[in-house]
Amino acid sequence: MARIQRRNEPTSRASDSHQDNSVDRSDAVLVKRKVPLKHIVQFTRLFATMSEAGLPVLRNLRILANQWPEGRFRDAILDSADMVEEGQTLSDALAQAPEVFDELYVNMARAGEAGGVLDTVLDRLANFLERQQTVRDKTKSALTYPIVIFIVAIGVVSALMLFVIPNFADLYKDMDMVLPKITQVMISISEAFTSYWYLIIGLPILAGMGHMTLYRRMYGYRYTWHSWLRKLPIVGALVAKSQISRFTTTFGTLISSGVPHLEAFSITRGALSNEVYRESVEEIREEVREGEGIAASIESSQVFDDMVVSMVEVGEETGELDRMCMRIGTAYEEQYTRALDNMLKLIEPIMLVVLAGLVGSIALSLFLPLFKLLEEFGSAV
Repeated sequence: MARIQRRNEPTSRASDSHQDNSVDRSDAVLVKRKVPLKHIVQFTRLFATMSEAGLPVLRNLRILANQWPEGRFRDAILDSADMVEEGQTLSDALAQAPEVFDELYVNMARAGEAGGVLDTVLDRLANFLERQQTVRDKTKSALTYPIVIFIVAIGVVSALMLFVIPNFADLYKDMDMVLPKITQVMISISEAFTSYWYLIIGLPILAGMGHMTLYRRMYGYRYTWHSWLRKLPIVGALVAKSQISRFTTTFGTLISSGVPHLEAFSITRGALSNEVYRESVEEIREEVREGEGIAASIESSQVFDDMVVSMVEVGEETGELDRMCMRIGTAYEEQYTRALDNMLKLIEPIMLVVLAGLVGSIALSLFLPLFKLLEEFGSAV
């Protein structure tokens, strides 16, 4: 029933949104892709291979639908196959599932159909998505160890505050000992932690949930947050390299597939994750629409460095803008990976030292009175 209802929807929706690129930023809400990227990558690679072999689009979709289990992705492929069978183009069919196939995917498919080179465009799209998946996997892999250390640190310190220190506090109270200042401070912190644990744990969780809600629903909050991230010493450089790589790679892939420049700017804007860069791309698009050169427009945005401006200018002059953009994307992708590795190599030992310092300070505060007591017993003997 769901597929029948979707097929009965007017197909002009995709073309209307394709023609009108204006964005009401005040009500902008992030839409998260509902299907893992790895499935999209695998589907596109198989689709490109089968199209290159000369198989018709409808047969490819039917075959590929059987490669996935029941679920949203398989339904989206079957819906697309049904619409293609009814006479719609592949791009219009894919556009009916925006939670699976985004604007970049749909417009590249449209460009491939218009130029009669769908297999070539799908191959380029598969390469682009595979690189995107590789960068994402590298980032997740690099962040795993620091996150694990952070979680372990929170667990260890919480266990010491809730269970270990109170037992020592009761022991010292029964012995009526005069405690060192550091021990008194640790016991006070433990008592506050025990009494108000729900606030100590709950407030950060509520703050995180509030941040995510505002981040998803309020453009102004996202823009302010992204502007602040760009100003951080190390994180700002990572953000810049990531966004420049994504911008140039996406733009280069689109124009190499025959997508007009203005349309490519609009699609590329949607592929970026930082609102500062998204806004800058929109300003670049407006300047290019008014007749300004792409390199000059990029330079005036003041968010792209001189290397990007120079290579784009060379690409415009030589007629190889797509290749230059792809080279920039590859270079900045490598810089991003190296910068991320270097940052994490610095963070990991710092986190270990901080964790060791916290546990050591707690241990010292707990055993210092015992050492003092043993010293008194030794003097008495």
